[in-house]
This record gives sequence, structure tokens and C-alpha cells, in this order.
Amino acid sequence: MVEEPARYRVEFASGTAASVEKRRSFRDLERNDIEPDLPGWPSRPPFRVRGFLGKLGVHVRSVTIRLLLLPLIIIADALGSPVSPEKRGELEERENEIDDFPVMWAGEGETARTLPWQLDPSRRSWRTVTEIELAEPDGLVRIWSYEDTARGSRFVSWGGGQKASGSETVLWSVPRKEIVGAQIKRFSMAESDFKVSFRDGSWARLTSSPHGAKRIVALLGQEPPEVAPRLPWRESSAHGSS
Repeated sequence: MVEEPARYRVEFASGTAASVEKRRSFRDLERNDIEPDLPGWPSRPPFRVRGFLGKLGVHVRSVTIRLLLLPLIIIADALGSPVSPEKRGELEERENEIDDFPVMWAGEGETARTLPWQLDPSRRSWRTVTEIELAEPDGLVRIWSYEDTARGSRFVSWGGGQKASGSETVLWSVPRKEIVGAQIKRFSMAESDFKVSFRDGSWARLTSSPHGAKRIVALLGQEPPEVAPRLPWRESSAHGSS
């Protein structure tokens, strides 16, 4: 029985620091904004780092939410099911995690620029799911999308994994050999962010579930599988007749 290739939900990461929370930028090698240059991408308001009042609002909202959830946490703990909020790891790159939050870093014509805009949750329909597929026997890594009929709203899911008929499609593919590394980014909630580096020096910061991120990094951290070359037709025929 042929084993199905592994697939995990994935999208562009979002900032978690107050200055960039739920925001992301797309940069060239000189840190210029490249969003307007990405062909076919739906436009969005330009990226901005929050100032003092904006960061204060984020902190106030965070404290308010924690206070509202406190009774639920106490009840769950009393029932023997302790609830521990997701924790963020240590800061690794202030320039890319607080002062800015690039999720695409690529020069003109480099691989990261070819990633599909549907990976950006602020640009796609809230019913759209994007997944990465790994370990293909043909040596390709693919990004798939489909419409999830189980999503109740942008914020609530009534289940998951139910695909609207005819909605599944391949958005992007790249030879596995073009990916030279992947690593978990600790400055993310429960270490769910990871960085994928391409052979040409470009990279992308993506996110998944904590388990998904670890599996993706483990699989992309391996040596690219060798794909057996096809023999020329004449040589193949000669071997077949001997």
C-alpha cells in the first residue's frame, strides 16, 4: 500500500510582539517593501510598526482577555485539567521580530517571491485552508488550498478537514532540492513559527500548529531525496531488449 504524502496546514506567520502583532511585511534584500511588486497579489494597507499608543492598546486588550479567561482557567484547574496559556520563546532577531516582521525575504526573481498570496490570511477568504505537502516521490514540495466547509466563521471552526467539492487545487510547487534548510523560530507562540530557506538565499517565515511546525522542520531538515534520472529512450530500449 502506497503511503500518502504528509500534509500540514501552513500560512505566513504573524507578529506576536505588541509593535507588530497580527502584522507581517514582505521585503527585498535592502528591506524595501515588495508587496506592490508581487504580481497578482490583492492589495492591502501598507505595513506599519505600531507606535506607543498602538502598542498600549495591544497590551490593554491582552490583559482584558486574560482577566476574562481567568475564571475558566480556575475552573479547569479545579476539575483536574489545568490550562496553561501558550508561551512565547526568547527573542532571536529584534530587527525581524519587533522592529519589523518580514515573512518573505527575497531579491528580484528569487524563489520566496513565488510563494502564493493565499498563504496570507489577511488576503484570502476565511474559509480557505492552505497546506504544505512533503515527501513526494517526484521530489517536489507543494502548497495546496481548499475551501473548508466546517469553518463556522473567521474565528470559530465547527470541526475541520471537510473540503468543499472541487475546491482543492495546487497553488505552488518547487523541487525539494531548492530548499536548503528549515528551523523553528522560538519567538512565536508555542514555537509554531518556522523559517524555510531556499538555495538562492531567499527565505520565508511560515506558521503551523506546534506539532506541524516540528514535523515540517524535521522533514525539510533532511537531505533532499534523490530522484532516479530517467534513461534516454534509446538506452532504455537497448536495456529492455538485452
